[in-house]
This record gives sequence, C-alpha cells and structure tokens, in this order.
Amino acid sequence: MLRRIGSEQLQVGMFVARLGGPWISHPFWRAKFLVSHEDQIRQIQSAGVREVWIDILKGRNLPPAGVPEAPPAPVAEPAPQPHEPAGSQPVASLEAELGRARELLQSGKAVVGSMFADIRMGRALEVERALPLVDAASRSLSRHGQALLALARLKARDDYNYLHAFAVCALMIAVGRTLGLPDDEVRELGLAGLVHDIGKLTLPESVQHKATARTPEEEESYRRHPSAGYRILNEARLVSNIPLDVCVHHHERVDGRGYPFGLVGRELSIHARIAAICDAYDSLTSARPGHQQWSPARAMEYMAVRVDTLFDRRVFKAFTGTVGIYPLGTVLRLRSNRLAVVCGQNDADPLRPLVMVFFSVSQSKPLPTELVDLRHSEETVVAFENAADWGYTDEQLMAMYTNTNAS
Repeated sequence: MLRRIGSEQLQVGMFVARLGGPWISHPFWRAKFLVSHEDQIRQIQSAGVREVWIDILKGRNLPPAGVPEAPPAPVAEPAPQPHEPAGSQPVASLEAELGRARELLQSGKAVVGSMFADIRMGRALEVERALPLVDAASRSLSRHGQALLALARLKARDDYNYLHAFAVCALMIAVGRTLGLPDDEVRELGLAGLVHDIGKLTLPESVQHKATARTPEEEESYRRHPSAGYRILNEARLVSNIPLDVCVHHHERVDGRGYPFGLVGRELSIHARIAAICDAYDSLTSARPGHQQWSPARAMEYMAVRVDTLFDRRVFKAFTGTVGIYPLGTVLRLRSNRLAVVCGQNDADPLRPLVMVFFSVSQSKPLPTELVDLRHSEETVVAFENAADWGYTDEQLMAMYTNTNAS
C-alpha cells in the first residue's frame, strides 16, 4: 500500500517503493529498499529528492497527527518478497481476519481516494500504487475466504465510490480462484475490479450521484463511462488487457441488453462476465444514491432469476460457491419463527449454513444467542429477512457472530 510523503518526513523503518524524480539524479540504484539507518535519509535529501513513495504494508507508516512518535527499533534488511500465490497464507479465524480486514479497508480507501484524485487532475493511472492493495486483498482472502467480503459490503453511502472499487476487486479475486484461473490472471482480475468504474470520474457529480431518475440526456452521458474508463486505462502501463476489457465491458449482459456495445454472451470474455456479476452484487447490497441497500440473499435471488439473460450461468454458479447461497451476515427466518444470522458456510450443503439464532419473531424480543448448524438440526429456512426491519444493523449482527469458531 503506497503513500506519498515529503523526503523530510522519511524515517528509519519505512519501506521506500519509489523516489521522486529521475533515478539517475540520485545515488540509489535500487527502486525499492528498507530505510535501515539515518545516513540513507541524509543521502536522499542531499540528492534533491523532494517526494518519496513508501509502502506502509512493508514498513513503518507516519503516525497520526498529534500522536507522539516512538523511537524506531533497529530494522534488518528484509529478503525480497515476490507476489505470493493463492493458498500461501496461514488460515485465520473469522474474528482475527476481520480485524486485519478493517485496517486494510481503511488503508485501501486512502489509496483508492488518492489514486482517483490524481486521475481527476488529469494524471495517468499508476498501476504500481494499485497492485499492493490487490495483493493485500488476495492475502486476506487466502487467510479467510469470507471476512473481507463480508466487511467490504458494510460501506457508508459517502464511501461508496472508493469501497465499491475495493469490494469488486476482492469479489473478482475470490471468484477467479473458484474458477481455477491462474494466479497471475487472478491478480489482474483484482486490478481490473479496482479500476472497473474509473470512467465515472469523468462524469459530473450531478449525474454520478443523482438520487432520482436520470433524464435521457443524463443516462446517455452515464452510459459513456465504460468507454471513458477505457481511454484512461489505455494511457497506463498495464501488464495485460484484462483491466481494459473489464472496464469497457462490465455493463454488458449475456443476452445483448447491456452497454456500451450490446454484446452477447459468446462475445464476452470470462473476465467481463465475472465483473458483471461482482459489480451488480456489490451495487445491489450497498447503500448509494437512488438505491436502498438490499440484503445479500435478496440480491442473490434477484440475480439467480436472471441467469442466462443478464448473467452467465457458469460464472454465477462459481459466484454462489464463493460467497454462499446465503452469504455471511444474511438474516434468515427459521421454521421455529426465530431469526438467525449466517455466520459460516457448509460447502457440502450450501442451503444449510451455520447460523446464530438471536431473535424470536412470535415473542418480538431478542433471545440468548445460540449457534445452530442447520445440517444437523430439524430447523429449516423459510425466508430471508432485512436486518433493519427488526431494528438491527449489519454491524451489530457481525459483532454477534465474530465470537464464534466459524472459519
């Protein structure tokens, strides 16, 4: 995760990912290194370097304003860390990974916000800033397949643009793995998810965030954002064409009713079909201008009946296998007329997840929480519910089930 600072802010323990200015003007032939002693800082400053990009995932970050700094501990030079393939991370509990995911989302919001601000100023996209965020999401999903996906859905309306990009990034990585795509391809899918809506930055705020129906002229302007995004990405130094393909085609639909070109299923790449589903799901389950947040189960139901018309059948099957028929955090009504929140998946029987019972509908009152594995219970699911209708927020429900042993 990259952050731009002034060279006067550089400290021992920070990991330098890039120095401002042409490399030939300063004595550091390496583009990336850990600052292990004060002499390095003095050399950088004396060489006239004014800006430095630090990787806050590999080294020290600047402390928040007003927080006193602790003296840096001696730092050893790390061995090179190449891109890690899927499955190389140790498995973590849901509770432990949610803590890491919260920090990642906050850092990710800052990175994406800075990246989007640069593009609004007419600067070219710097892929080097985005890939560390993609890799961090990938590592989180390797440690726990559901934590980041569940947390990324809980975004505030004001954060929608930034966290929607990150949520789609995480979803596309997860679905790409389920489909068995190669690691390098999955990494490019994650980058594509992060930048898929970058063309929206060219839209007026009045069109992009309008809470009422757009006029025909506004809708025509809005539907040009995939093509605008393609032009922005075409100026970036991309490793593959996957981000370009996803950016311009993520609103296409398999029956030809999408835009901007009205392509049909056989004309769409697997990457564009993955993006169409991940983008739609996160949009439906998020609070945004003109749309009330849907429950995960309602979004799944909506999308399921549109398989083979709007969405690709093979990819949707992989998607449901990734997030679950009833995704983490879904509120279910059981046959006993009790409410329960999904806190774990049963891969062998996705219609019978692990749930936490918390409310009696018949008595209209909270119940002592009870963990129930529906595979081994006479309880059955009769409906899905909206948490807000019963006076609960998604955050409150998450607090209930993070103390379980679900993983």
